[in-house]
Amino acid sequence: MANAISCRNLRKYFADVKAVPLDPDGWNYITDAMERVLEPGGTSPLAAVKGIEIAGKTGSAQVVSLENRAKHKDNADLAQNGWFVGFSPRRNPDVVVCVLFQGGEHGKLAARLATQVIKAYVEKRRRTPQKMVEKPKAPGTVDVGAFWSDDGDGNDLQAARMAVEMSKKKMVLATDAPGIGR
Repeated sequence: MANAISCRNLRKYFADVKAVPLDPDGWNYITDAMERVLEPGGTSPLAAVKGIEIAGKTGSAQVVSLENRAKHKDNADLAQNGWFVGFSPRRNPDVVVCVLFQGGEHGKLAARLATQVIKAYVEKRRRTPQKMVEKPKAPGTVDVGAFWSDDGDGNDLQAARMAVEMSKKKMVLATDAPGIGR
């Protein structure tokens, strides 16, 4: 993402950028509702992936007015476009996917495509151990970073950076299997 603009640098490009405070309870309410999109009674329950927490929003976009479309029922070029944007996990997303399914009529069809992309991403992350500590290049100290939450929901996220003195004996590199403990 070489062309990505960091949030800190937005003011260089846009004069009217404003910080909008986000109430954590409001965010939890919204993402809880977005998770229900993929549950029975939601707009796309068949897009749910067992064992993966996904939240999202379905939608459709008309190519022409519904009145005009009704006059041309057999014209596939006038079918609505299906949309879906989804992310996983719900509280602290690692991945966001947006799908436009041209002529797909309903967002539920776009959701099925998007959740398969999310599934592939999550399954790959679960198969690939993530380095938690960088292997030291020489004896001495190594920097270790950590994030934790006391309440389990991530509402009171804390972080620390520590210098740890390394032992002289050979140690096994610690790894984290993504998805464990989520």
